[in-house]
Amino acid sequence: MTALEKGVNAPLVKFAIGLATLLACATVRAVPLPEALKTTSLTCKLSGDGRSQLTLQVENRSGAKESVEIAAGTIAVGKTGARMVALREAKVEIDPGASVEAALPAVALSAANAPAPEQYELAAEKGPELQPLFDYSATHNDLPRATAQVCALLLHGDVTYPAWLGFLRQEKSAEARPTPSDIVAGVDGLALATQFQPKREFAFAQDADFRLRAVRNPLSRAKAMQLFAMTLPDGAVPPDLGQLLHTKPGDNCPICRMRAQMQAAPSNGL
Repeated sequence: MTALEKGVNAPLVKFAIGLATLLACATVRAVPLPEALKTTSLTCKLSGDGRSQLTLQVENRSGAKESVEIAAGTIAVGKTGARMVALREAKVEIDPGASVEAALPAVALSAANAPAPEQYELAAEKGPELQPLFDYSATHNDLPRATAQVCALLLHGDVTYPAWLGFLRQEKSAEARPTPSDIVAGVDGLALATQFQPKREFAFAQDADFRLRAVRNPLSRAKAMQLFAMTLPDGAVPPDLGQLLHTKPGDNCPICRMRAQMQAAPSNGL
């Protein structure tokens, strides 16, 4: 037992030491990323993939623990001009002499972004029109990144359906784009953007090909019909468009049913 503990109640001493340690940790101030980039004791580097992730690397060259804070809405620009925005806020703590790498959820701000890794720098640009998306993302951990991506492109630049297809088709994929899941993301992203800006008319929603694909897709049909204000008489069931439109051989559409009937009919030998 130390001399201090002989004159003072030992549990009280331990409590005081623990409290002092806790307070010392609590005094580590979170430095905003723009400020951290100017701090000589920290080395910060940003990189991104042009699509869904920004990566922050921080090296702490000081003798004290440091903390860096990245705000939701932080916009970064790549060497090629690609622009990305952080979807959610994040905080990175770095021990003295240590290096930390953190992946930040992000989305592209331009359909022209190429899906290629490169170095990024902070931009002075702000995107206040995206704030509802950031707020929604903060309380919905299950928000798919593809849905958030469509919503961001709509809110920030009113992306058109053909431009979105071009964005998708830059990515390597074993399936032809758009896939059924792409259409679901398109419908969900458009629904969110409409929820955030109900008085705004998006060109994306008026595209005939997108509307047709959305209503044909059983996973997006109900929401698409509601989104496009397609109403049916009371008690009516939405038709299965897979039986009305020819999509592949044997899909039970009118053309395939007619062919089956002709093959089953007696032949005249010709």
